[in-house]
Amino acid sequence: MLLTPRLAAFDMDGTLLNEQSQMTEATKEACLLLKEHGCKLVLSTGRTYGSAQLPIDSFPFDGYVCSNGATVYEADGTMVRSTFLPKDMVIDAVHALRKEAIYYELHDTASSRLMVKEDRDRLEALVEEDASVEGLLMRRFAFYKLARVVPLAELLEMVESGESEIVKFFIWHKNPERLDWVREQLEPFADRSSITTSGKHNVEVIPHGISKWEGLRYFCEKWEVTPDQVMAFGDAENDREALTEVGYSVAMDNATSAIKEIARYVAPHHNEDGVARFIRNNVLGIK
Repeated sequence: MLLTPRLAAFDMDGTLLNEQSQMTEATKEACLLLKEHGCKLVLSTGRTYGSAQLPIDSFPFDGYVCSNGATVYEADGTMVRSTFLPKDMVIDAVHALRKEAIYYELHDTASSRLMVKEDRDRLEALVEEDASVEGLLMRRFAFYKLARVVPLAELLEMVESGESEIVKFFIWHKNPERLDWVREQLEPFADRSSITTSGKHNVEVIPHGISKWEGLRYFCEKWEVTPDQVMAFGDAENDREALTEVGYSVAMDNATSAIKEIARYVAPHHNEDGVARFIRNNVLGIK
Protein backbone atom coordinates (compact mmCIF):
# COMPACT_ATOMS: atom_id res chain seq x y z
CA MET A 1 0.00 0.00 0.00
CA LEU A 2 1.36 3.42 -0.96
CA LEU A 3 2.13 6.02 1.70
CA THR A 4 0.10 9.24 1.71
CA PRO A 5 2.09 12.08 3.37
CA ARG A 6 0.82 15.66 3.21
CA LEU A 7 4.18 17.10 4.31
CA ALA A 8 7.66 15.71 3.62
CA ALA A 9 10.67 16.96 5.58
CA PHE A 10 14.20 16.35 4.37
CA ASP A 11 17.48 16.43 6.22
CA MET A 12 20.20 17.54 3.81
CA ASP A 13 23.70 16.17 4.45
CA GLY A 14 23.74 12.39 4.37
CA THR A 15 20.10 12.32 3.27
CA LEU A 16 18.83 14.56 0.47
CA LEU A 17 22.35 15.36 -0.79
CA ASN A 18 25.00 12.97 -2.07
CA GLU A 19 28.57 12.98 -0.79
CA GLN A 20 29.44 15.83 -3.16
CA SER A 21 26.74 17.90 -1.39
CA GLN A 22 24.57 17.83 -4.51
CA MET A 23 20.84 17.44 -4.91
CA THR A 24 20.83 15.16 -7.95
CA GLU A 25 18.50 15.51 -10.91
CA ALA A 26 16.80 12.26 -9.94
CA THR A 27 16.12 13.64 -6.48
CA LYS A 28 14.80 16.93 -7.86
CA GLU A 29 12.49 15.07 -10.24
CA ALA A 30 11.08 12.81 -7.52
CA CYS A 31 10.53 15.76 -5.17
CA LEU A 32 8.74 17.73 -7.90
CA LEU A 33 6.48 14.77 -8.58
CA LEU A 34 5.75 14.52 -4.86
CA LYS A 35 4.93 18.23 -4.79
CA GLU A 36 2.59 17.82 -7.77
CA HIS A 37 1.01 14.99 -5.78
CA GLY A 38 -0.14 17.63 -3.26
CA CYS A 39 2.59 17.14 -0.65
CA LYS A 40 4.33 20.14 0.93
CA LEU A 41 8.14 19.96 0.92
CA VAL A 42 10.27 21.34 3.76
CA LEU A 43 14.02 21.30 4.23
CA SER A 44 14.88 20.25 7.78
CA THR A 45 18.56 20.86 8.34
CA GLY A 46 21.31 21.76 10.74
CA ARG A 47 22.60 24.26 8.17
CA THR A 48 21.95 27.98 8.27
CA TYR A 49 19.39 29.26 5.77
CA GLY A 50 22.16 30.74 3.61
CA SER A 51 24.17 27.52 3.58
CA ALA A 52 21.06 25.47 2.84
CA GLN A 53 20.47 27.44 -0.37
CA LEU A 54 23.85 26.58 -1.91
CA PRO A 55 23.27 22.98 -3.07
CA ILE A 56 19.56 23.09 -3.98
CA ASP A 57 19.85 25.37 -7.03
CA SER A 58 16.65 27.36 -6.33
CA PHE A 59 14.53 24.23 -5.92
CA PRO A 60 11.03 25.39 -4.82
CA PHE A 61 10.73 24.10 -1.27
CA ASP A 62 7.65 25.25 0.64
CA GLY A 63 9.56 26.08 3.81
CA TYR A 64 12.81 25.74 5.69
CA VAL A 65 13.65 24.53 9.19
CA CYS A 66 17.29 25.55 9.72
CA SER A 67 19.93 25.39 12.45
CA ASN A 68 18.22 22.26 13.85
CA GLY A 69 14.98 24.16 14.40
CA ALA A 70 16.40 27.37 15.87
CA THR A 71 15.26 29.31 12.77
CA VAL A 72 12.23 28.75 10.55
CA TYR A 73 11.63 30.36 7.15
CA GLU A 74 8.78 30.64 4.68
CA ALA A 75 9.30 29.63 1.05
CA ASP A 76 10.38 33.17 0.14
CA GLY A 77 13.08 33.25 2.83
CA THR A 78 11.14 35.30 5.39
CA MET A 79 12.19 34.23 8.88
CA VAL A 80 9.10 33.53 10.97
CA ARG A 81 10.65 31.99 14.07
CA SER A 82 14.01 32.24 15.79
CA THR A 83 15.34 31.04 19.11
CA PHE A 84 18.85 31.99 20.16
CA LEU A 85 21.31 31.01 22.85
CA PRO A 86 21.67 33.29 25.93
CA LYS A 87 24.34 35.98 25.44
CA ASP A 88 26.30 35.18 28.60
CA MET A 89 26.31 31.49 27.77
CA VAL A 90 27.66 32.17 24.27
CA ILE A 91 30.45 34.36 25.63
CA ASP A 92 31.41 31.83 28.32
CA ALA A 93 31.32 28.97 25.80
CA VAL A 94 33.63 30.84 23.41
CA HIS A 95 36.18 31.35 26.18
CA ALA A 96 35.93 27.66 27.13
CA LEU A 97 36.32 26.34 23.58
CA ARG A 98 39.34 28.55 22.90
CA LYS A 99 41.38 26.63 25.46
CA GLU A 100 42.11 23.88 22.92
CA ALA A 101 42.62 23.62 19.15
CA ILE A 102 39.04 22.73 18.28
CA TYR A 103 37.26 23.79 15.08
CA TYR A 104 34.17 25.81 15.96
CA GLU A 105 31.75 28.22 14.31
CA LEU A 106 29.00 30.43 15.71
CA HIS A 107 25.88 30.61 13.53
CA ASP A 108 23.51 33.56 13.88
CA THR A 109 20.06 34.56 12.66
CA ALA A 110 21.63 36.38 9.68
CA SER A 111 23.16 33.06 8.45
CA SER A 112 26.66 34.28 9.36
CA ARG A 113 29.21 31.62 10.28
CA LEU A 114 31.43 33.48 12.71
CA MET A 115 35.01 32.53 13.57
CA VAL A 116 37.50 34.17 15.92
CA LYS A 117 40.38 35.77 14.04
CA GLU A 118 42.89 34.96 16.77
CA ASP A 119 42.09 31.24 16.36
CA ARG A 120 42.33 31.20 12.58
CA ASP A 121 45.87 29.77 12.22
CA ARG A 122 45.28 26.75 14.40
CA LEU A 123 41.85 26.13 12.88
CA GLU A 124 43.39 26.27 9.43
CA ALA A 125 45.91 23.63 10.50
CA LEU A 126 43.02 21.36 11.46
CA VAL A 127 41.29 21.63 8.09
CA GLU A 128 44.47 21.14 6.06
CA GLU A 129 44.97 17.56 7.19
CA ASP A 130 43.91 14.24 5.62
CA ALA A 131 40.98 14.96 3.29
CA SER A 132 39.61 11.44 3.73
CA VAL A 133 38.29 12.31 7.19
CA GLU A 134 34.49 12.58 7.24
CA GLY A 135 33.34 16.17 6.83
CA LEU A 136 36.78 17.65 6.27
CA LEU A 137 36.19 18.87 2.72
CA MET A 138 33.02 20.60 3.88
CA ARG A 139 34.94 22.20 6.75
CA ARG A 140 37.49 23.55 4.28
CA PHE A 141 34.74 25.04 2.13
CA ALA A 142 33.16 26.69 5.16
CA PHE A 143 36.51 27.91 6.43
CA TYR A 144 37.68 29.50 3.18
CA LYS A 145 34.41 30.42 1.46
CA LEU A 146 31.66 30.91 4.04
CA ALA A 147 33.22 32.01 7.32
CA ARG A 148 33.09 35.56 8.58
CA VAL A 149 36.31 35.99 10.55
CA VAL A 150 36.28 38.71 13.23
CA PRO A 151 38.57 39.64 16.12
CA LEU A 152 37.61 38.09 19.46
CA ALA A 153 36.74 41.42 21.12
CA GLU A 154 34.54 42.43 18.19
CA LEU A 155 32.73 39.09 18.14
CA LEU A 156 32.01 39.25 21.87
CA GLU A 157 30.71 42.80 21.46
CA MET A 158 28.47 41.69 18.59
CA VAL A 159 26.99 39.06 20.87
CA GLU A 160 26.69 41.33 23.92
CA SER A 161 25.01 44.13 21.96
CA GLY A 162 22.58 41.81 20.22
CA GLU A 163 23.96 42.62 16.78
CA SER A 164 24.49 38.88 16.33
CA GLU A 165 21.91 36.53 17.81
CA ILE A 166 23.60 33.16 18.03
CA VAL A 167 21.39 30.18 17.28
CA LYS A 168 24.00 27.44 17.18
CA PHE A 169 27.59 26.43 17.87
CA PHE A 170 29.02 23.98 15.36
CA ILE A 171 32.09 22.17 16.72
CA TRP A 172 34.18 19.66 14.79
CA HIS A 173 37.31 17.59 15.24
CA LYS A 174 38.88 14.83 13.12
CA ASN A 175 39.24 12.72 16.26
CA PRO A 176 35.76 12.02 17.73
CA GLU A 177 37.31 11.34 21.15
CA ARG A 178 38.29 15.02 21.40
CA LEU A 179 34.60 15.86 21.42
CA ASP A 180 34.34 14.31 24.89
CA TRP A 181 36.40 17.27 26.11
CA VAL A 182 34.01 19.62 24.28
CA ARG A 183 31.02 18.06 26.00
CA GLU A 184 32.74 18.54 29.36
CA GLN A 185 33.25 22.23 28.64
CA LEU A 186 29.59 22.61 27.72
CA GLU A 187 28.23 20.76 30.74
CA PRO A 188 27.73 23.98 32.82
CA PHE A 189 25.28 25.21 30.17
CA ALA A 190 23.11 22.07 30.09
CA ASP A 191 20.08 23.85 31.53
CA ARG A 192 20.13 26.50 28.79
CA SER A 193 21.18 24.53 25.73
CA SER A 194 20.84 21.16 24.04
CA ILE A 195 23.61 19.14 22.46
CA THR A 196 23.06 17.09 19.35
CA THR A 197 25.13 15.90 16.40
CA SER A 198 24.88 15.31 12.65
CA GLY A 199 27.87 12.94 12.58
CA LYS A 200 30.53 11.33 14.75
CA HIS A 201 32.99 14.18 14.13
CA ASN A 202 30.82 17.06 15.36
CA VAL A 203 28.83 18.51 18.21
CA GLU A 204 26.02 21.01 17.67
CA VAL A 205 24.83 23.27 20.48
CA ILE A 206 21.36 24.77 20.12
CA PRO A 207 18.89 26.50 22.46
CA HIS A 208 17.29 24.32 25.12
CA GLY A 209 14.16 22.51 23.93
CA ILE A 210 14.78 23.25 20.24
CA SER A 211 14.78 20.52 17.60
CA LYS A 212 13.92 20.02 13.96
CA TRP A 213 10.54 18.70 15.07
CA GLU A 214 9.79 21.92 16.95
CA GLY A 215 10.48 23.80 13.73
CA LEU A 216 8.33 21.46 11.66
CA ARG A 217 5.40 22.00 14.01
CA TYR A 218 5.13 25.55 12.68
CA PHE A 219 4.32 24.20 9.22
CA CYS A 220 2.02 21.51 10.60
CA GLU A 221 -0.04 24.22 12.28
CA LYS A 222 0.06 26.50 9.24
CA TRP A 223 -1.11 23.82 6.79
CA GLU A 224 -3.28 21.93 9.29
CA VAL A 225 -1.23 18.77 8.92
CA THR A 226 -1.25 16.22 11.74
CA PRO A 227 2.00 14.48 12.79
CA ASP A 228 0.80 11.16 11.38
CA GLN A 229 0.56 12.83 7.95
CA VAL A 230 4.23 13.91 8.00
CA MET A 231 7.08 12.02 6.35
CA ALA A 232 10.58 12.80 7.60
CA PHE A 233 13.89 11.61 6.16
CA GLY A 234 17.09 11.62 8.23
CA ASP A 235 20.34 9.90 9.08
CA ALA A 236 21.70 11.30 12.34
CA GLU A 237 21.02 12.15 15.97
CA ASN A 238 19.72 15.64 15.15
CA ASP A 239 16.87 13.94 13.26
CA ARG A 240 15.78 11.88 16.28
CA GLU A 241 12.89 14.05 17.50
CA ALA A 242 11.38 14.42 14.04
CA LEU A 243 11.66 10.71 13.26
CA THR A 244 10.09 9.88 16.62
CA GLU A 245 7.09 12.15 16.16
CA VAL A 246 6.03 11.71 12.54
CA GLY A 247 3.80 9.05 11.05
CA TYR A 248 6.20 8.15 8.24
CA SER A 249 9.75 8.08 9.62
CA VAL A 250 12.44 7.18 7.07
CA ALA A 251 16.08 6.54 7.98
CA MET A 252 18.68 6.36 5.25
CA ASP A 253 20.63 3.14 4.72
CA ASN A 254 23.74 5.11 5.75
CA ALA A 255 22.11 6.25 9.00
CA THR A 256 23.42 5.24 12.38
CA SER A 257 22.00 2.01 13.81
CA ALA A 258 20.35 4.00 16.62
CA ILE A 259 18.44 6.12 14.10
CA LYS A 260 17.45 3.11 12.01
CA GLU A 261 15.99 1.51 15.13
CA ILE A 262 13.49 4.33 15.68
CA ALA A 263 12.43 4.67 12.03
CA ARG A 264 9.52 2.80 10.46
CA TYR A 265 11.20 2.63 7.05
CA VAL A 266 14.73 2.54 5.63
CA ALA A 267 15.55 4.25 2.32
CA PRO A 268 18.53 3.34 0.13
CA HIS A 269 21.91 5.02 0.67
CA HIS A 270 22.11 8.78 0.15
CA ASN A 271 24.76 8.23 -2.53
CA GLU A 272 22.35 6.04 -4.48
CA ASP A 273 19.48 8.56 -4.81
CA GLY A 274 17.91 6.98 -1.74
CA VAL A 275 15.33 9.71 -1.15
CA ALA A 276 14.24 9.69 -4.79
CA ARG A 277 13.97 5.91 -4.92
CA PHE A 278 11.94 5.77 -1.71
CA ILE A 279 9.51 8.45 -2.93
CA ARG A 280 9.05 6.81 -6.32
CA ASN A 281 8.57 3.30 -4.95
CA ASN A 282 6.62 3.96 -1.75
CA VAL A 283 4.63 7.14 -2.36
CA LEU A 284 4.21 7.54 -6.11
CA GLY A 285 4.15 3.85 -7.03
CA ILE A 286 6.73 4.29 -9.80
CA LYS A 287 9.32 1.55 -10.15
